[in-house]
Amino acid sequence: MHRRRSTAESDRVNPTSSKPSPVAVGIDLGTTNSVIAYVDHHGEPRTLLNSDGELITPSAALIEGDEVTVGKQAIKARVTLPGNVAMFAKRDIGKPALSQQFNGQTVSPELIESFVLKRLKRDAESRLNAPVEQAVITVPAYFNEPKRLATIRAANRAGLEVLAIINEPTAASIAFGLLTQSRVLGPQTVLVYDLGGGTFDVSLVHVDQKAIRVLATDGNAMLGGIDWDRCLSQWLDDQFAQACGFRPSEADTGQAWLMQEAEELKHALSSRPEVKIRLTFQNSTLKTKITQSQFDDLTAHLLDRTRFTVSKLLKESGTTPETIDQVILVGGSTRLPQVSAMIMRVVGLDPNRCVSADEAVAHGAALHAHSLAQKRRGKSADADTNDLLVCDVNAHKLGVLGIDLQTRLRCNYVMIPRNTPLPATHTARFQTIRDGQGSVAVEVVEGGDSRGRYGTRLGRCVMRGLPQGLPAGTPVDVTFRYDDDGLMRIEARLPATGQTASTEIQRQRSSMASESIEDFDPQWLLED
Repeated sequence: MHRRRSTAESDRVNPTSSKPSPVAVGIDLGTTNSVIAYVDHHGEPRTLLNSDGELITPSAALIEGDEVTVGKQAIKARVTLPGNVAMFAKRDIGKPALSQQFNGQTVSPELIESFVLKRLKRDAESRLNAPVEQAVITVPAYFNEPKRLATIRAANRAGLEVLAIINEPTAASIAFGLLTQSRVLGPQTVLVYDLGGGTFDVSLVHVDQKAIRVLATDGNAMLGGIDWDRCLSQWLDDQFAQACGFRPSEADTGQAWLMQEAEELKHALSSRPEVKIRLTFQNSTLKTKITQSQFDDLTAHLLDRTRFTVSKLLKESGTTPETIDQVILVGGSTRLPQVSAMIMRVVGLDPNRCVSADEAVAHGAALHAHSLAQKRRGKSADADTNDLLVCDVNAHKLGVLGIDLQTRLRCNYVMIPRNTPLPATHTARFQTIRDGQGSVAVEVVEGGDSRGRYGTRLGRCVMRGLPQGLPAGTPVDVTFRYDDDGLMRIEARLPATGQTASTEIQRQRSSMASESIEDFDPQWLLED
């Protein structure tokens, strides 16, 4: 995306300094692969090679007793030691109940992610000959608050201070916005289609060089390239059953082997119309072939889910395809020809390939990290990152739990709708539920349906010591302020007396993100 120099020329930024300055980095923490980048002394984002000399580090961990190996060696071991290899932790992060057992030890998705981050940090420090202490880490735009919080905790465990958590499509837009090409093109409305290894996002972004304004976002945190792999894995299993009379999936190591072969087959089909197959498993050999057309048919239902999300985003944001200037593809899975063909059908544009599908997210995160770190140190950032302005939206609605006056049922009153530009502020009036009520509690919930089911409780603001004798129906004003740094400020005010209570809910400090809301005891009613 910029003039490239050799890695050896600029990777080691402090070759002779006795006390090298810390470097802030950007990390694309992926489901299947991760990338780390920094901004060099020319103001250009550069991907840092890992200790294997590669740009991409597999997000997999081989756990053998107290020894943990992250990366390519872990991937190689998934067939021979499938019970010792942890993969796809990003999909389960923020859900401690989905921890895995390795040699009698309980390992959470958060801990696995910290192993990956620690490897990235160590390799970066070796390349840069400087400490890496601060990072901007990217997450899918559709990640909820518990997943974002768990990502921060994983980074802290790895010895990283998180300068910011930003959405992957937003990071890619930063990289695009600072391109020379973007300066020539002028302000652009960009559709970012991000199909990674395990998650899918689509965002509409207004890009004007250093001003990045997200208009709307949508996605699916449980849809990604590994689902295409699973379709091919099942097809290979069926082919073995027909040709050889048995299914590899029924063997102890068969499923891991099938997934490995399916991934390689998918990569081949990304660039070839037909692939000949010759695979041997347990002395039985399968000889067959598969075409891109067959593969497209096998995975049409998956692609259609992304098409539906794109169409839904355009409809809900009031955007027509004619108003979109560019389409950017992010994530290795977007190399599949079926993706570009679908984009052409829906939007009528060929995707712009000016940013790297593998590196754009990490590069954008690095640019943002560099800008934030320089501002924190009281320095002016480089010309390319100085005055970088990023305005994102909240991917999930934020509400207050209460009781509907008419139905007497619990309800989720939306304070900040989904896709509201941040920062955002909203005030609504509620009322107490009974005579002489001594306190009121504002229960803050993310997502969920109209009754608050399936939502995630983020925190609570309690106003205690209300004056005696207050009648039921006494007004209470609630104000939400949601900053772009992930900080929520909630204030409850009793207009009759001026009494107030407030609290802050911050990703770095939130302790209630995973609590159930099913035991909610409402303290007030919604006002008509």
